[in-house]
Amino acid sequence: MARATIKDIALAANVSPMTVSNVINGRRAKASEETIERIMGAVKTLGYRPNMSARSLVSNASRMVGVIIPFTENQNQLLLDNPFYAEMISGIESALRANGYYMMLSGVGESNAQLDTLSHWNMDALIVLGVYREALYDRLRELALPTLLIDSYIDDPSFYRLGVDDEAAAYRATKYLIGKGHSGVALVTGVIRTDGVIEHRVDGYKRALAEAGIGFDPARILSGSVTFDWGAEAAAGLVALRDTTAAFCTADLIAAGLLAGLHRLGKRIPEDYSVMGFDNLSISRMVYPALTTVDQSILGKGQLAGRLISAILNKTDAPRDSFVDVAIVERDSVSQRGAR
Repeated sequence: MARATIKDIALAANVSPMTVSNVINGRRAKASEETIERIMGAVKTLGYRPNMSARSLVSNASRMVGVIIPFTENQNQLLLDNPFYAEMISGIESALRANGYYMMLSGVGESNAQLDTLSHWNMDALIVLGVYREALYDRLRELALPTLLIDSYIDDPSFYRLGVDDEAAAYRATKYLIGKGHSGVALVTGVIRTDGVIEHRVDGYKRALAEAGIGFDPARILSGSVTFDWGAEAAAGLVALRDTTAAFCTADLIAAGLLAGLHRLGKRIPEDYSVMGFDNLSISRMVYPALTTVDQSILGKGQLAGRLISAILNKTDAPRDSFVDVAIVERDSVSQRGAR
């Protein structure tokens, strides 16, 4: 069966194609209730679906928002292998859909070829996670689309930004562990890149140590990748450190791996080692023991991103910089030092 057109709807409802176009696009002020009912009845009966490509050509707006995840550590990783991205993307998509926009998701490697594909799809705007000042940043500037950067410290008036105060959040987490009597706190993290999220969290970790009069030991920073496997591997490095009884992990995924690695080494959590994460992913409630972590409301953060880019496209007020509050969620993986 041929796809129903506006002309088919107009014929069935006994109105002009222009009236049909106005009604289905929300311009209903000049149409009577009876006319609207006839048109919408014909839409349902004939199974009419808007041709988004044609609408894009006419209006020069696709109502499509591109969401880009740069592969900053492993060029061969699966796009949603990290549950952080799954929760974030769920939030973005739900907010975009609620505001009448559609999402196209793509991972971008070093070649940036996927970004060229997005540009050919006539995106109205972009949401980009974790970009640095590198080739992708330059390419984004060339596209000159309304762009929201999530978890990026690029300070460029061309872009909007959404994130958390990573330095302050890591400071709070480290101070929390010190307050539990742990003077030997390791930091287990992914790759530390200049002016990136992890570098700012390292700064917060160092500030908490300095404030407590604890000397900074570079050996206590275990840096690898934001993966479960790295966390499991880091367990041996943690156990090898002298006078170290706690670990602050800059991602829950790393913390989950660290717990597994410590279990394999016969260590008890939190009796032998206290472990703290960052993100409050669903996995933090599934591991044993349940993970004490820093909650940055990832789903809500994604929803806020979708609302912000919708506001930008609708030319309503949107702040250039937006921040999400964090909170420490206490579960079972951290204990008071000496209380055994």
